[in-house]
Amino acid sequence: MEDDGRGFDAQAVLNAADAHGKLGLLGMQERVMLANGTIEIESAPGAGTTMFVRIPLDSKKPAVN
Repeated sequence: MEDDGRGFDAQAVLNAADAHGKLGLLGMQERVMLANGTIEIESAPGAGTTMFVRIPLDSKKPAVN
């Protein structure tokens, strides 16, 4: 997903994820890891944000509708 908003220092947010009880990015990171996936966040103040989430599909399991 991508936006052209304010952007932020992604690494600083992840390092201070427990500050003020906000766990949004950390929670997303944990859930992606539980699904054996990867998450990459590209962002900088004033430059918007792009997030790449990759979760492998298991071709042996039927799709859930």
